[in-house]
Amino acid sequence: MSEPSQEPPRVRPGDTDGFTNPILYIEELRRIPLNRSRAPATGTALVFRTRSGRLRAPAGGYTAGEMFLLGPRTGYRIDVTPHGFWASFEVGTAFAVDVVGRWTVVDPIEVVANRISDPEYACTAALCDRMAAALPVKADDPEAVRERLTAALAGEVAVTGGVRLDELRVDVGVAEVLTGERVLQILVAEEDVEPGDPDGTESGQLLQELTELARQGLDEHGAGGKAGRALVRFHELVTRMGEMLPPGERQVHDDHNE
Repeated sequence: MSEPSQEPPRVRPGDTDGFTNPILYIEELRRIPLNRSRAPATGTALVFRTRSGRLRAPAGGYTAGEMFLLGPRTGYRIDVTPHGFWASFEVGTAFAVDVVGRWTVVDPIEVVANRISDPEYACTAALCDRMAAALPVKADDPEAVRERLTAALAGEVAVTGGVRLDELRVDVGVAEVLTGERVLQILVAEEDVEPGDPDGTESGQLLQELTELARQGLDEHGAGGKAGRALVRFHELVTRMGEMLPPGERQVHDDHNE
């Protein structure tokens, strides 16, 4: 008999909102004609890449003389304004977690060096790591999970690539368990779909596709081993779902399987 897992629940990212590209524009630069660089607008910073590849972020940009002498090759305007965001996560199979807060570029040079054009991945990965480290091996009380995650995210979270997360707030709910009965409810709940609507998916047709997938999997892998046993259970589940369909949909499913 296998021992219970001693690993904390896995934290997986879900939907997000509020993340945008902090690199507002990139321009190629020349020494001639002699001009000063653009001035950084409010809430932005300028980063320059020299011809040797070094990155610099002078406050206020470069004068015309500096542009000629230093000869930067590329200029980047970086958004350093704080932005609100929302992100959802799954904690194991039991909890749904929402995190809201702010993300801010605090090191424009690092943003350019790491090419952070989509901060969503880096930020959610940092939050996943922080939350996973705070969870106990057995997490079954949503209030206890909320307290642990709130404490873990009470301060700032540094994100690789020059981004910082702060003002973080956590909400924890119980995740919906997608049981076989719930799958059936989803499949047969077609009250909002008009007959003949091309956007509607018939339950019988969907089960046909699932049955075919199960058969193909069994033909390819067989019924042995963990994968095979899982495929057998999947095929049995699809079969039971077909038996519980409404009569019209059941006929479509049965005709396909004959």
